[in-house]
Amino acid sequence: MIAGSIAILYALGRGTAWLINWRDARAQSRAAKLQAWHDELQTREAKQDERDRKYQQHIETQLRRQAVEIRVLRRAFDLVAEPLRRHEPDHPNLKMAQNMLDRAFPLDPGLPEDIAVLMSMIDEPAASAELL
Repeated sequence: MIAGSIAILYALGRGTAWLINWRDARAQSRAAKLQAWHDELQTREAKQDERDRKYQQHIETQLRRQAVEIRVLRRAFDLVAEPLRRHEPDHPNLKMAQNMLDRAFPLDPGLPEDIAVLMSMIDEPAASAELL
């Protein structure tokens, strides 16, 4: 009977040890899976950050290039329109082109207000003369 009780206690001890080890192994397995997921997530985020950085550089490069193109086109129009205005000042196409440019490319918002008003008066001398 003592041997039977010892055998039962031994079996219970081994069963308890197995249960504890099973829970520890499960926790370690879960931790390993979480670590692998975390590492994968960091890798994906790093790749996405790199794609975003390259895309932003691309957009900024395009923006700078287009800003230069806009300034060149605006200046080219001003150079061509000035002699045409002297030759045929009331031509509707000149007025239409000027209005299109004024709407598409308003004055620089960094200009002081008084200079912006003066520049708008220079651009439309006929309109201010008609009001007087």
